Amino acid sequence: MRPPDGRDSSPQARLRREHERAILRAIRSRPVVSRTQLAQEHGLSGQSIGRIVRGFLEDGLVEETAIERLAGSGAPRIGLRTRPDGAFAFGFGLERDQVTGVILDFAGKVRWRSSRRIPAGAPAMATLRRLEADVRWVSGLPEWTARRGRLCGVGIAVPGPIDLTAGRIVGPPNFAGWQHVELAEELSQALGLPIVVDNAATAAAVGTRWHMRRVARPLIYCYWGLGIGGGLVIDDEAYRGTTGNSVEIGHVVVSTGGRRCDCGGSGCLEAEASAAAIIRDASAYGSFGSVREIVAATAASPDLARILTLAAEKTASALLTVVNIVDVDEVVMGGEHFAEVEELFLPIIRDRLARRSFRRQIASTTVTVSTLGEAASAIGAAELVLDSVLPSVSPRRPVVVQRPAQLAVARAGRLPGSGDALPTPIFRRGQETEQRKT
Repeated sequence: MRPPDGRDSSPQARLRREHERAILRAIRSRPVVSRTQLAQEHGLSGQSIGRIVRGFLEDGLVEETAIERLAGSGAPRIGLRTRPDGAFAFGFGLERDQVTGVILDFAGKVRWRSSRRIPAGAPAMATLRRLEADVRWVSGLPEWTARRGRLCGVGIAVPGPIDLTAGRIVGPPNFAGWQHVELAEELSQALGLPIVVDNAATAAAVGTRWHMRRVARPLIYCYWGLGIGGGLVIDDEAYRGTTGNSVEIGHVVVSTGGRRCDCGGSGCLEAEASAAAIIRDASAYGSFGSVREIVAATAASPDLARILTLAAEKTASALLTVVNIVDVDEVVMGGEHFAEVEELFLPIIRDRLARRSFRRQIASTTVTVSTLGEAASAIGAAELVLDSVLPSVSPRRPVVVQRPAQLAVARAGRLPGSGDALPTPIFRRGQETEQRKT
């Protein structure tokens, strides 16, 4: 029996989809890999690997390339690599003070990028209309005309709390006008494309993990800026909890009876040690427009130095709590604003985890800094779309909104209410593969 979306939900079909996802991820995670390597690493037969890879080749997602033999003569082996133009996705990262947009190709390279400041109190609908305009404008550029059929959808990374199953922003702190915004529905109706919505810090964790391209280790991503958030990645999968609002590092209590937080609690890390909190505390000693200005003034002001040091110590305490709970190998700090305090914060965080983490006598926890800056969540949002090229069986993945009427619009390549052509999403491998087998 097939569910309403037409996909075979039998155990065999679910297992087949998981194998396809695992193989595609393995190909995308390295420059080149052979079919033999894939079979050995995933415990599948050569016949199974051949069938899966054949589908990817037919869809134009991967391509064959020669691999030089390590020794001896003979023809080069045939390897597989990601075809960069095999798929594209828009990704947008929405923060309190700006929105960053990217187009990511299937090899993970950013092919277009934009950044725009959001005026304080800007209406939610105005921002969404701006995102729609960006998608329409870029899609209409001459260099993207031939690639329109390879656009998979749009990913949006937003501050929590969010309703992951509906793609709805519920009511993020310090985001006036964004209460109960039907984000996925609004953009899906306007663009007729698949829309993926996820928590901003979770998306940033995904983007950071993908950018690393090395042996997978469990990691915590901590976004530090005007707000503070977190994301957890285990075995290349983001952990989202049951509602999509997990690892809220910014709302770990670091000061009992402390400052009131916009979430309704008090003493939260975000209220005590975020960039916004530091600027607020520093206002007692002068007028500062940014954390960078405060850092520059610390040499002449012990009071400002004390504010920054205390914020670093509170951040370290919150991260220690999280590491002790989830037992990860790596903490990655990120966000454009973190670069302003990195020199002071990083040694304090590293020292706290090295001396106090419960796991320290068994294994250390590495603390690094993401090089993606504010683009991390946008890149992660686009990667979540690319990752959904093949359907997942996980019940906790972010929502992908795409209604039957809008599918018809997307396949026709037209924008609702517009004569302008729109990229047509072409990937339906979960359905197509099973239809070929029936």
